[in-house]
Amino acid sequence: MADRVLTMGRSSAPFSCAQRRSGDRMAIILPQQGAPGVSPAIEAFAVKYGWIVIGLTCGLAAKYALLMKKGVKIRGYLLLADLLLLPMVALIAYWLIGRMGIEGEAAALVASAATVGADRIVKLVTDRFVRQVDVMIADEATRRKQQIREEVQAELSAQRTLQDIATGKRPIGGE
Repeated sequence: MADRVLTMGRSSAPFSCAQRRSGDRMAIILPQQGAPGVSPAIEAFAVKYGWIVIGLTCGLAAKYALLMKKGVKIRGYLLLADLLLLPMVALIAYWLIGRMGIEGEAAALVASAATVGADRIVKLVTDRFVRQVDVMIADEATRRKQQIREEVQAELSAQRTLQDIATGKRPIGGE
C-alpha cells in the first residue's frame, strides 16, 4: 500500500491515496484528511430510514403542490397540522413498507404516496380504530348489563325467599 498526497481540480485540499491490488483490478481510495467521520448511529438511521424520509419529504412537497394547483391558500396552521401528522404518517408508511417487504426507491414511493394521501389514510385508520372501540364498548356494555340483571334477579329472589319465610309459606331450612 502506498500513500500519496493529491490535489483535485483547483482546490489544494490534500487527499491521501491508497492503492490496493486485488487480482487484475486496482482500487484507489481517496478519503479526505481531517474530515470528521459520520457517526455509526446516523449512518444506520440513514440506511434503514433514508428512503422513507426522502419519500415523506417528496410526498409533503407534492401534497402542497397539488393544494396550490387547486387554488388553496397555504397557511401556517395548515403546514403545522401536516407537520404534526407527519410522524403518524411515517409510522403508517413504515408499517406498509414492512408488510410489503420492499426497499429502496419503492419504499420512497410508498412513503410519498402515504404522505400525499395522509388525510385519507389518517381518516381511514382513525375510522377503523373508532369502529373497533365502538364494538368493544358495546360488548362491554352488554356484558355489564347482563351482570347487573343477574345481580338484581339474585337480590329479588333473596327478598322473595325472605318474604316467604316471614309469612310462613316457606320453611327456614329451605325444605
